[in-house]
Amino acid sequence: MVLHDAYGAPWAIDVPSAAELRPLLGAAPDVHVVPFHLVREGAFELRVAGAGNHPVGHREVAICAGGQAHRMQRGEPMTACSLASILAGSGPAPAAGDSGARTMLVCGVFMLRATPTNPLLLALPAVMTLPTDDEASAPMLVHATEMLMLELQRTDLANGSFAAARILELFCAEALRAYQAEAADRVGWFGGLADPKVGQALALVHADPGHRWSVPVLAGRVALSPSRFAARFRERVGESVGAYLTRWRMTVACRLLTDTEDSIAGIAERSGYGAVSSFTRAFSASLGIPPAEWRRRARRSSAPL
Repeated sequence: MVLHDAYGAPWAIDVPSAAELRPLLGAAPDVHVVPFHLVREGAFELRVAGAGNHPVGHREVAICAGGQAHRMQRGEPMTACSLASILAGSGPAPAAGDSGARTMLVCGVFMLRATPTNPLLLALPAVMTLPTDDEASAPMLVHATEMLMLELQRTDLANGSFAAARILELFCAEALRAYQAEAADRVGWFGGLADPKVGQALALVHADPGHRWSVPVLAGRVALSPSRFAARFRERVGESVGAYLTRWRMTVACRLLTDTEDSIAGIAERSGYGAVSSFTRAFSASLGIPPAEWRRRARRSSAPL
């Protein structure tokens, strides 16, 4: 879903939370809906309760990964239009106009299949704002943006198309890559990926989550002492090796429970647990329900009506 329009100030649009957008867009329950707002001309202010106000300028994109409801506005209008009613065709959109400050927007969503323990989503801020015209630092994002605009000129992206879906995937991937470069010096998942030793350890864990990993084993693989590796991992990622390993294994287990017919015992083994009982305890502690119940809920929610 992509909307493309121009608004003359003052105007405001209320965007519902990701949980409310999901059924409006017909997305599956395991899909994380991430709205984005790309400014092609002008500017606006994005207001998120609890996450502050974010000015978004010319050729910038605001990506709302936190899933909170938010308001887009320019000036101080008397009332705000509802995106939910616009999508449903039951409410007015802000009138486009040539008077006053004009803002041309491309708004849409990225549909990401993700579990609650996915490290990528947990590492993203509630709102990130990125330039889409910086050839020096993010040339592929510039090209993906231009491809999106070219597709807008020939296709009704509100109804989607195969090409548009692929372009949106590329646009999303390049935006995340640009943010990764920007966040490389910060504590967190992206900071860990940027560190040669910690990034190597993360790659090992991701490639084979069922391996009997431990601090000494991983330290040996990246040529550091166990104490130095453990300290460096916590310093760069912001959590212990054990905590991260458990979270990643739960992410893998959730996907296996949803996408395969493997037995709970088989998933426990593939997730690095020798006994079903220990796997069930870890899963319940992380997700709040046992793995068998997770699977039942996932299948019930995805069953055809």
